[in-house]
Amino acid sequence: MNPIAGRGRAQKAKPLILKALLEYDCDVHLEETKEPNHATEIAQKAVKAGFDLILVAGGDGTINQVVNGMAENPIPLGVLCCGTGNDFAAALKMPKDPIAGVRQIMEGEISKVDLCQVNNRYFVSSVGAGFDGEVAFNVNNGFRNVGGMTAYLLSVFKTLFSYKARKVKLTVDGLVMEFNSLLVAVTNSSTYGGGIKVNPDARIDDGFFDVCAAQKMNILEIICCLPLVVAGWHQNLKKVKLLKGRDITVESNHPLYYQLDGEVLMDNVLRFSLLPQSLLIKGGKFEPVSTFMLSEVKSACAREA
Repeated sequence: MNPIAGRGRAQKAKPLILKALLEYDCDVHLEETKEPNHATEIAQKAVKAGFDLILVAGGDGTINQVVNGMAENPIPLGVLCCGTGNDFAAALKMPKDPIAGVRQIMEGEISKVDLCQVNNRYFVSSVGAGFDGEVAFNVNNGFRNVGGMTAYLLSVFKTLFSYKARKVKLTVDGLVMEFNSLLVAVTNSSTYGGGIKVNPDARIDDGFFDVCAAQKMNILEIICCLPLVVAGWHQNLKKVKLLKGRDITVESNHPLYYQLDGEVLMDNVLRFSLLPQSLLIKGGKFEPVSTFMLSEVKSACAREA
């Protein structure tokens, strides 16, 4: 549990969460994070101790830390909505009420979702490079006391006046594009920033990354496009390209800010890889990809190549 996630939402829900878990006659051990990356250490200890299920009460950042401590181990993960954005929880169709979330996890089935990597770091929801990275930086350094999409949009308007576009080389399954970039978002889930539909067709279990690549825009263009991105209606914009792929690289001569499930990092080269259906999730609700849908995705990727 991250006690400060969602402006203290997890801490307030703690007694109710524990009470709900004890209704299932299970042995519960609670650990609260005390510092950055503490959740990774807790998850590593939980794996070694042989726990049957790891629950996370926090946001995407806390989930990211836990996954980096338990990834590729056959232990299921349960996610409770207690963060600011909760985009991964939304992709799993977890209820916003953490008590209802406990019931869904404890009574639900185990499913498999894709596990993602960038520069040897695991992530579950999204990576956004360029403008997105600086927006996340400003969220973390000025808007943490504001919730979800509101924090993201406030940071967007702050970043508008300071962001400098960078020339990037984007490679998606061999397809190479070079352009002055506003942003490159590589996601597993369809939303980020608390519900912004940056890659509206993304699925967390289809074995593909979804990529939104946007060319440099002026301030007026960004303001006009923003409502379309929020609603997921930006696929027909001339300066925006949506793609699917498995082997993604983003390169720049200048260091890029990028957000990884909300955590802000910086690098010149981002190399993405995918481990299809390698993360066990308890209680998530989503329909598996049909054979027809998968063949359509593969055909689309082949056409792009």
